[in-house]
Amino acid sequence: MGATYSEAVRARCREPRRAGSWPDGAPGVGTGDRGSLASGAWTQVQLHVAAGGAVIDDARFRVFGCSAALASASFVADALVGATTGEARALSGDAIAEALDLPDDKRAMAALAADAARAAAEDWEAKHPEQRLAASGQRPGR
Repeated sequence: MGATYSEAVRARCREPRRAGSWPDGAPGVGTGDRGSLASGAWTQVQLHVAAGGAVIDDARFRVFGCSAALASASFVADALVGATTGEARALSGDAIAEALDLPDDKRAMAALAADAARAAAEDWEAKHPEQRLAASGQRPGR
């Protein structure tokens, strides 16, 4: 018997938002991935910060795995838009799992998406040290 998913998960699987990717080396993009195809779950998250900017203005994801993996990656990509890279690094798998009401045996998919977002933020910060300080901070009201 398969997992019973919340309406939030089912909605994101029916109409995933922000699916896709930018090409390698695209300007302003940070990329992170976690998991592996061999393990049955892989998530890639990409974020974009405009030149001179401090806030993520777009995000994309690619995923291989179950419905929980797809919903978690879509949720994370939406959550990144308007956030700083510091806020991206602070995303928690537990918070994502709670927001999507994931079953206990699928919470690892939320952690995978959060870890991929953290890796994308770190990749962007490493590529853009001149913007890192502004983009890494927490902003009031978030």
